[in-house]
Amino acid sequence: SGDDVTVQYTFGYKRCGDGNVRICLHHSSVPYQAPDSLNSSLTALSEIDVHQAQKAWGNAIKAITKAHQQKQDFVAVAAKAAGELYGYGHCDVLFKPTKATKNPFRPTGADAMSYFVGCDAMKDDKFKGEDAGFAINGGRGWSEVAFDNHMLDCRGATAHAMGEYIFTDAISGDKVTVEYTFGYKRCGDGKVRICLHHSSVPYQAASTVPPKATSPAAFPDLLTENDVHEAQKAWGNAIKAITKSHQQKKDFVGVAAKAAGELYAYGHGNVLFKPTKATKNPFRPTAGDAMSYFVGGEAMKNDKFKGEDGGFAINGGRGWAEVVFRNHMIDVRSATAHAMGEYIFTASDTGDEVTVQYSFGYKRCADGKVRICLHHSSVPYQAAITSKAATSVSITALLTENDIHEAQKAWGNAIKAIT
Repeated sequence: SGDDVTVQYTFGYKRCGDGNVRICLHHSSVPYQAPDSLNSSLTALSEIDVHQAQKAWGNAIKAITKAHQQKQDFVAVAAKAAGELYGYGHCDVLFKPTKATKNPFRPTGADAMSYFVGCDAMKDDKFKGEDAGFAINGGRGWSEVAFDNHMLDCRGATAHAMGEYIFTDAISGDKVTVEYTFGYKRCGDGKVRICLHHSSVPYQAASTVPPKATSPAAFPDLLTENDVHEAQKAWGNAIKAITKSHQQKKDFVGVAAKAAGELYAYGHGNVLFKPTKATKNPFRPTAGDAMSYFVGGEAMKNDKFKGEDGGFAINGGRGWAEVVFRNHMIDVRSATAHAMGEYIFTASDTGDEVTVQYSFGYKRCADGKVRICLHHSSVPYQAAITSKAATSVSITALLTENDIHEAQKAWGNAIKAIT
Protein backbone atom coordinates (compact mmCIF):
# COMPACT_ATOMS: atom_id res chain seq x y z
CA SER A 1 0.00 0.00 0.00
CA GLY A 2 2.92 2.36 0.52
CA ASP A 3 1.52 3.44 3.90
CA ASP A 4 4.09 4.71 6.42
CA VAL A 5 4.17 3.20 9.91
CA THR A 6 6.05 5.01 12.67
CA VAL A 7 7.60 2.97 15.48
CA GLN A 8 9.76 4.19 18.38
CA TYR A 9 13.01 2.40 19.14
CA THR A 10 15.96 2.11 21.47
CA PHE A 11 18.97 0.19 20.13
CA GLY A 12 22.18 -0.77 21.89
CA TYR A 13 25.24 -1.79 19.91
CA LYS A 14 28.53 -3.51 20.78
CA ARG A 15 31.56 -4.69 18.91
CA CYS A 16 31.82 -8.48 19.24
CA GLY A 17 34.92 -10.67 19.50
CA ASP A 18 35.10 -11.03 15.72
CA GLY A 19 35.23 -7.25 15.32
CA ASN A 20 31.69 -6.91 13.90
CA VAL A 21 29.18 -4.43 15.40
CA ARG A 22 25.94 -6.13 16.48
CA ILE A 23 22.75 -5.24 18.33
CA CYS A 24 22.80 -6.11 22.05
CA LEU A 25 19.61 -4.18 23.00
CA HIS A 26 16.46 -3.59 20.98
CA HIS A 27 13.27 -2.02 22.40
CA SER A 28 10.59 -1.21 19.84
CA SER A 29 7.15 0.27 20.55
CA VAL A 30 4.38 2.44 19.17
CA PRO A 31 2.21 4.78 21.28
CA TYR A 32 -1.33 3.42 21.55
CA GLN A 33 -4.36 5.57 22.33
CA ALA A 34 -7.54 3.77 23.30
CA PRO A 35 -10.63 5.29 21.69
CA ASP A 36 -12.18 7.94 23.93
CA SER A 37 -15.91 8.38 24.48
CA LEU A 38 -15.62 12.09 23.77
CA ASN A 39 -14.37 13.92 20.71
CA SER A 40 -10.56 14.29 20.90
CA SER A 41 -10.76 18.05 20.48
CA LEU A 42 -13.06 18.14 23.50
CA THR A 43 -10.96 15.90 25.77
CA ALA A 44 -7.58 17.46 25.07
CA LEU A 45 -6.51 19.90 27.79
CA SER A 46 -4.53 23.05 27.15
CA GLU A 47 -2.44 25.36 29.32
CA ILE A 48 -5.37 27.79 29.22
CA ASP A 49 -7.58 25.11 30.82
CA VAL A 50 -5.03 24.71 33.62
CA HIS A 51 -4.70 28.45 34.22
CA GLN A 52 -8.48 28.81 34.38
CA ALA A 53 -8.77 25.91 36.82
CA GLN A 54 -6.10 27.47 39.03
CA LYS A 55 -7.79 30.84 38.92
CA ALA A 56 -11.10 29.22 39.89
CA TRP A 57 -9.41 27.35 42.78
CA GLY A 58 -7.89 30.57 44.17
CA ASN A 59 -11.18 32.45 43.80
CA ALA A 60 -12.99 29.64 45.62
CA ILE A 61 -10.63 29.91 48.61
CA LYS A 62 -11.30 33.65 48.80
CA ALA A 63 -15.06 33.14 48.39
CA ILE A 64 -15.15 30.64 51.27
CA THR A 65 -13.19 33.10 53.43
CA LYS A 66 -15.59 35.92 52.56
CA ALA A 67 -18.68 33.84 53.37
CA HIS A 68 -17.17 32.79 56.70
CA GLN A 69 -16.24 36.37 57.63
CA GLN A 70 -19.76 37.56 56.76
CA LYS A 71 -21.21 34.71 58.84
CA GLN A 72 -22.92 33.25 55.79
CA ASP A 73 -23.19 29.57 54.83
CA PHE A 74 -19.50 29.09 54.00
CA VAL A 75 -19.91 25.29 54.07
CA ALA A 76 -22.40 25.47 51.20
CA VAL A 77 -20.07 27.80 49.28
CA ALA A 78 -17.25 25.29 49.78
CA ALA A 79 -19.44 22.34 48.75
CA LYS A 80 -20.46 24.07 45.53
CA ALA A 81 -16.83 24.94 44.78
CA ALA A 82 -15.62 21.41 45.54
CA GLY A 83 -18.17 19.96 43.12
CA GLU A 84 -16.97 22.30 40.39
CA LEU A 85 -13.24 22.00 41.08
CA TYR A 86 -12.59 18.37 42.15
CA GLY A 87 -13.42 15.13 40.33
CA TYR A 88 -15.17 13.46 43.28
CA GLY A 89 -18.19 11.62 41.86
CA HIS A 90 -16.69 11.65 38.40
CA CYS A 91 -13.42 9.77 38.97
CA ASP A 92 -10.93 8.78 41.63
CA VAL A 93 -9.25 11.77 43.29
CA LEU A 94 -5.77 11.54 44.81
CA PHE A 95 -5.63 14.30 47.44
CA LYS A 96 -2.88 14.87 50.00
CA PRO A 97 -3.57 18.20 51.77
CA THR A 98 -0.82 20.40 53.16
CA LYS A 99 -1.37 20.09 56.89
CA ALA A 100 -3.13 16.74 57.10
CA THR A 101 -1.38 14.55 59.69
CA LYS A 102 -3.25 11.53 61.05
CA ASN A 103 -5.32 11.34 57.88
CA PRO A 104 -2.93 12.45 55.14
CA PHE A 105 -5.02 11.17 52.21
CA ARG A 106 -8.59 12.25 51.43
CA PRO A 107 -10.27 9.84 49.00
CA THR A 108 -13.85 11.14 49.40
CA GLY A 109 -15.56 14.47 48.92
CA ALA A 110 -16.53 14.58 52.61
CA ASP A 111 -12.93 13.97 53.68
CA ALA A 112 -11.80 16.86 51.50
CA MET A 113 -14.58 19.13 52.79
CA SER A 114 -13.48 18.54 56.38
CA TYR A 115 -9.99 19.72 55.47
CA PHE A 116 -11.21 22.88 53.76
CA VAL A 117 -13.96 24.04 56.16
CA GLY A 118 -13.00 22.24 59.38
CA CYS A 119 -14.23 19.12 61.14
CA ASP A 120 -16.44 21.14 63.50
CA ALA A 121 -18.37 22.60 60.58
CA MET A 122 -18.67 19.11 59.06
CA LYS A 123 -19.49 17.53 62.43
CA ASP A 124 -16.91 14.81 61.79
CA ASP A 125 -15.00 13.68 64.88
CA LYS A 126 -12.67 11.57 62.74
CA PHE A 127 -10.72 14.71 61.91
CA LYS A 128 -11.00 16.41 65.32
CA GLY A 129 -7.79 18.14 66.30
CA GLU A 130 -6.53 17.91 62.72
CA ASP A 131 -8.83 19.90 60.43
CA ALA A 132 -9.24 23.55 61.44
CA GLY A 133 -10.43 24.61 57.99
CA PHE A 134 -7.66 25.49 55.55
CA ALA A 135 -9.94 27.54 53.28
CA ILE A 136 -10.84 29.81 56.21
CA ASN A 137 -7.29 29.75 57.58
CA GLY A 138 -8.50 28.58 60.98
CA GLY A 139 -10.79 31.63 61.11
CA ARG A 140 -8.27 34.23 59.91
CA GLY A 141 -9.09 33.83 56.22
CA TRP A 142 -7.08 34.41 53.05
CA SER A 143 -7.16 37.65 51.07
CA GLU A 144 -5.17 36.42 48.07
CA VAL A 145 -3.98 33.21 46.41
CA ALA A 146 -1.34 33.41 43.69
CA PHE A 147 -0.15 30.45 41.61
CA ASP A 148 3.46 30.38 40.43
CA ASN A 149 3.84 27.40 38.09
CA HIS A 150 7.22 25.76 37.84
CA MET A 151 5.98 23.70 34.89
CA LEU A 152 2.79 22.71 33.07
CA ASP A 153 2.60 19.39 31.25
CA CYS A 154 -0.44 18.85 29.01
CA ARG A 155 -0.86 15.27 27.78
CA GLY A 156 -4.05 14.97 25.80
CA ALA A 157 -6.95 14.26 28.16
CA THR A 158 -4.89 15.05 31.27
CA ALA A 159 -2.57 17.81 32.46
CA HIS A 160 -0.23 18.32 35.39
CA ALA A 161 1.06 21.45 37.08
CA MET A 162 3.86 21.79 39.63
CA GLY A 163 4.91 24.93 41.46
CA GLU A 164 4.22 27.14 44.45
CA TYR A 165 1.15 29.04 45.53
CA ILE A 166 1.38 32.00 47.85
CA PHE A 167 -1.45 32.57 50.34
CA THR A 168 -1.89 36.01 51.93
CA ASP A 169 -3.27 36.07 55.47
CA ALA A 170 -6.43 38.25 55.51
CA ILE A 171 -5.62 39.74 58.96
CA SER A 172 -1.84 40.18 59.09
CA GLY A 173 -0.94 40.27 55.41
CA ASP A 174 1.70 37.61 56.01
CA LYS A 175 2.46 35.45 52.98
CA VAL A 176 2.68 31.67 53.21
CA THR A 177 4.32 29.68 50.42
CA VAL A 178 3.14 26.11 49.75
CA GLU A 179 4.38 23.68 47.11
CA TYR A 180 1.90 21.83 44.90
CA THR A 181 1.38 19.21 42.25
CA PHE A 182 -2.03 19.22 40.56
CA GLY A 183 -3.45 16.76 38.05
CA TYR A 184 -6.41 17.76 35.88
CA LYS A 185 -8.75 15.82 33.60
CA ARG A 186 -11.85 16.57 31.57
CA CYS A 187 -14.82 14.74 33.05
CA GLY A 188 -17.80 13.15 31.30
CA ASP A 189 -19.72 16.42 31.44
CA GLY A 190 -16.91 18.18 29.57
CA LYS A 191 -15.66 20.16 32.60
CA VAL A 192 -12.04 20.22 33.73
CA ARG A 193 -11.60 19.04 37.31
CA ILE A 194 -8.78 18.16 39.70
CA CYS A 195 -7.98 14.45 39.85
CA LEU A 196 -4.71 14.78 41.77
CA HIS A 197 -3.68 17.33 44.40
CA HIS A 198 -0.51 16.98 46.48
CA SER A 199 0.28 20.00 48.61
CA SER A 200 3.17 20.36 51.04
CA VAL A 201 5.08 22.94 53.04
CA PRO A 202 8.16 22.53 55.22
CA TYR A 203 6.41 22.33 58.58
CA GLN A 204 7.82 23.23 61.97
CA ALA A 205 5.78 22.35 65.05
CA ALA A 206 5.47 25.90 66.34
CA SER A 207 3.13 25.84 69.32
CA THR A 208 5.40 28.24 71.20
CA VAL A 209 6.46 30.39 68.25
CA PRO A 210 4.47 33.42 67.10
CA PRO A 211 2.96 33.12 63.60
CA LYS A 212 5.26 35.77 62.13
CA ALA A 213 8.44 34.14 63.39
CA THR A 214 9.84 32.73 60.16
CA SER A 215 13.44 33.94 60.24
CA PRO A 216 16.42 31.73 61.15
CA ALA A 217 16.75 33.73 64.37
CA ALA A 218 13.21 32.79 65.38
CA PHE A 219 13.75 29.15 64.45
CA PRO A 220 17.27 28.33 65.67
CA ASP A 221 17.18 24.93 63.97
CA LEU A 222 16.56 26.42 60.51
CA LEU A 223 19.47 26.12 58.09
CA THR A 224 20.67 28.70 55.59
CA GLU A 225 22.85 28.53 52.49
CA ASN A 226 25.59 30.11 54.58
CA ASP A 227 25.42 27.13 56.96
CA VAL A 228 25.97 24.81 53.99
CA HIS A 229 28.92 26.83 52.69
CA GLU A 230 30.49 26.85 56.16
CA ALA A 231 30.05 23.08 56.50
CA GLN A 232 31.61 22.51 53.09
CA LYS A 233 34.55 24.75 53.92
CA ALA A 234 35.09 22.86 57.18
CA TRP A 235 34.96 19.51 55.35
CA GLY A 236 37.58 20.59 52.82
CA ASN A 237 39.81 22.00 55.55
CA ALA A 238 39.51 18.73 57.49
CA ILE A 239 40.74 16.72 54.48
CA LYS A 240 43.78 19.00 54.18
CA ALA A 241 44.43 18.88 57.94
CA ILE A 242 44.41 15.06 57.94
CA THR A 243 46.82 15.08 54.96
CA LYS A 244 49.16 17.52 56.73
CA SER A 245 49.16 15.50 59.95
CA HIS A 246 49.93 12.31 58.03
CA GLN A 247 52.76 13.92 56.07
CA GLN A 248 54.28 15.24 59.31
CA LYS A 249 53.97 11.75 60.82
CA LYS A 250 51.65 13.02 63.56
CA ASP A 251 48.44 11.44 64.92
CA PHE A 252 46.40 11.84 61.73
CA VAL A 253 43.87 9.30 63.02
CA GLY A 254 43.20 11.53 66.02
CA VAL A 255 42.83 14.56 63.74
CA ALA A 256 40.37 12.62 61.57
CA ALA A 257 38.37 11.42 64.57
CA LYS A 258 37.99 14.98 65.87
CA ALA A 259 36.94 16.22 62.43
CA ALA A 260 34.45 13.37 61.97
CA GLY A 261 32.79 14.20 65.28
CA GLU A 262 32.42 17.83 64.23
CA LEU A 263 31.36 17.19 60.63
CA TYR A 264 29.20 14.05 60.65
CA ALA A 265 26.08 13.34 62.71
CA TYR A 266 27.19 9.93 64.00
CA GLY A 267 25.99 9.75 67.59
CA HIS A 268 23.34 12.40 66.93
CA GLY A 269 21.17 10.46 64.49
CA ASN A 270 21.32 8.21 61.45
CA VAL A 271 23.95 8.98 58.83
CA LEU A 272 23.59 7.77 55.23
CA PHE A 273 27.11 7.57 53.80
CA LYS A 274 28.16 6.06 50.46
CA PRO A 275 31.85 6.88 49.89
CA THR A 276 33.35 7.32 46.43
CA LYS A 277 35.61 4.28 46.14
CA ALA A 278 33.92 1.88 48.57
CA THR A 279 33.33 -1.47 46.84
CA LYS A 280 32.62 -4.52 49.00
CA ASN A 281 31.25 -2.27 51.76
CA PRO A 282 29.57 0.57 49.86
CA PHE A 283 27.59 1.90 52.83
CA ARG A 284 29.07 3.10 56.11
CA PRO A 285 26.41 3.33 58.85
CA THR A 286 28.80 3.74 61.81
CA ALA A 287 31.51 6.22 62.70
CA GLY A 288 34.06 3.39 62.76
CA ASP A 289 33.13 2.38 59.22
CA ALA A 290 33.49 5.98 58.03
CA MET A 291 36.82 6.43 59.81
CA SER A 292 38.23 3.38 58.04
CA TYR A 293 37.34 4.90 54.69
CA PHE A 294 39.01 8.23 55.47
CA VAL A 295 42.22 7.05 57.19
CA GLY A 296 42.49 3.46 55.91
CA GLY A 297 41.68 -0.03 57.13
CA GLU A 298 45.24 -0.58 58.37
CA ALA A 299 45.30 2.59 60.49
CA MET A 300 41.99 1.54 62.05
CA LYS A 301 43.23 -2.06 62.45
CA ASN A 302 40.02 -3.26 60.86
CA ASP A 303 40.42 -6.36 58.65
CA LYS A 304 36.84 -5.98 57.40
CA PHE A 305 38.00 -3.17 55.10
CA LYS A 306 41.42 -4.59 54.25
CA GLY A 307 42.22 -4.17 50.56
CA GLU A 308 39.34 -1.72 50.17
CA ASP A 309 40.12 1.33 52.29
CA GLY A 310 43.44 2.98 51.40
CA GLY A 311 42.58 6.16 53.30
CA PHE A 312 40.78 8.67 51.10
CA ALA A 313 41.66 11.66 53.28
CA ILE A 314 45.37 10.90 52.90
CA ASN A 315 44.96 9.92 49.24
CA GLY A 316 46.59 6.56 49.85
CA GLY A 317 49.64 8.37 51.29
CA ARG A 318 49.95 11.02 48.59
CA GLY A 319 47.69 13.57 50.30
CA TRP A 320 45.49 16.37 49.03
CA ALA A 321 46.65 19.97 48.67
CA GLU A 322 43.26 21.51 47.91
CA VAL A 323 39.54 20.71 47.95
CA VAL A 324 37.13 22.99 46.07
CA PHE A 325 33.32 22.65 46.18
CA ARG A 326 31.31 23.60 43.10
CA ASN A 327 27.64 23.43 44.00
CA HIS A 328 25.19 22.63 41.25
CA MET A 329 22.35 23.48 43.62
CA ILE A 330 21.67 24.06 47.30
CA ASP A 331 18.16 23.29 48.56
CA VAL A 332 17.39 24.58 52.06
CA ARG A 333 14.27 23.12 53.63
CA SER A 334 13.93 24.48 57.14
CA ALA A 335 15.68 22.05 59.48
CA THR A 336 17.56 20.27 56.68
CA ALA A 337 19.50 21.25 53.60
CA HIS A 338 20.86 19.41 50.57
CA ALA A 339 23.71 20.25 48.23
CA MET A 340 24.60 18.61 44.93
CA GLY A 341 27.60 19.28 42.76
CA GLU A 342 31.24 18.45 42.16
CA TYR A 343 34.32 18.80 44.34
CA ILE A 344 37.78 18.99 42.86
CA PHE A 345 40.66 17.38 44.79
CA THR A 346 44.24 18.43 44.00
CA ALA A 347 46.91 15.80 44.67
CA SER A 348 49.72 17.05 46.91
CA ASP A 349 52.56 15.41 45.01
CA THR A 350 51.63 15.89 41.33
CA GLY A 351 49.08 18.70 41.36
CA ASP A 352 46.70 16.49 39.38
CA GLU A 353 43.03 17.37 39.84
CA VAL A 354 40.37 14.73 40.46
CA THR A 355 36.68 15.59 40.03
CA VAL A 356 34.10 13.75 42.14
CA GLN A 357 30.32 14.21 42.17
CA TYR A 358 28.48 14.58 45.48
CA SER A 359 25.16 14.87 47.26
CA PHE A 360 25.28 16.07 50.86
CA GLY A 361 22.47 16.34 53.39
CA TYR A 362 22.86 18.57 56.44
CA LYS A 363 20.90 18.92 59.69
CA ARG A 364 21.25 20.95 62.85
CA CYS A 365 21.84 18.61 65.79
CA ALA A 366 20.58 18.97 69.35
CA ASP A 367 23.78 20.81 70.36
CA GLY A 368 23.05 23.46 67.72
CA LYS A 369 25.82 22.40 65.33
CA VAL A 370 25.25 21.67 61.65
CA ARG A 371 26.43 18.20 60.68
CA ILE A 372 26.29 15.88 57.67
CA CYS A 373 23.44 13.36 57.80
CA LEU A 374 23.72 12.21 54.17
CA HIS A 375 26.79 11.89 51.95
CA HIS A 376 26.78 10.17 48.56
CA SER A 377 29.97 10.53 46.57
CA SER A 378 30.74 9.00 43.17
CA VAL A 379 33.14 9.22 40.25
CA PRO A 380 32.74 7.73 36.77
CA TYR A 381 34.82 4.57 36.77
CA GLN A 382 36.29 2.80 33.74
CA ALA A 383 37.24 -0.84 34.34
CA ALA A 384 40.64 -1.71 32.87
CA ILE A 385 40.46 -3.75 29.64
CA THR A 386 41.90 -7.16 30.47
CA SER A 387 41.46 -9.24 27.32
CA LYS A 388 44.46 -9.53 25.02
CA ALA A 389 42.37 -8.94 21.91
CA ALA A 390 40.67 -5.91 23.39
CA THR A 391 44.03 -4.47 24.47
CA SER A 392 45.51 -4.83 21.01
CA VAL A 393 42.57 -3.10 19.37
CA SER A 394 41.53 -0.82 22.22
CA ILE A 395 41.10 2.12 19.86
CA THR A 396 39.43 0.26 16.99
CA ALA A 397 37.01 -1.32 19.47
CA LEU A 398 35.46 2.10 20.11
CA LEU A 399 32.16 2.70 18.33
CA THR A 400 31.35 5.75 16.27
CA GLU A 401 28.10 7.29 15.04
CA ASN A 402 29.01 5.92 11.60
CA ASP A 403 29.03 2.37 13.06
CA ILE A 404 25.49 2.94 14.30
CA HIS A 405 24.29 4.34 10.96
CA GLU A 406 25.80 1.34 9.16
CA ALA A 407 24.16 -1.09 11.60
CA GLN A 408 20.80 0.64 11.18
CA LYS A 409 21.12 0.56 7.39
CA ALA A 410 21.94 -3.16 7.55
CA TRP A 411 18.94 -3.83 9.83
CA GLY A 412 16.57 -2.06 7.45
CA ASN A 413 17.99 -3.89 4.44
CA ALA A 414 17.57 -7.19 6.30
CA ILE A 415 13.85 -6.50 6.86
CA LYS A 416 13.37 -5.80 3.14
CA ALA A 417 15.41 -8.86 2.16
CA ILE A 418 13.30 -11.13 4.36
CA THR A 419 10.16 -9.66 2.77
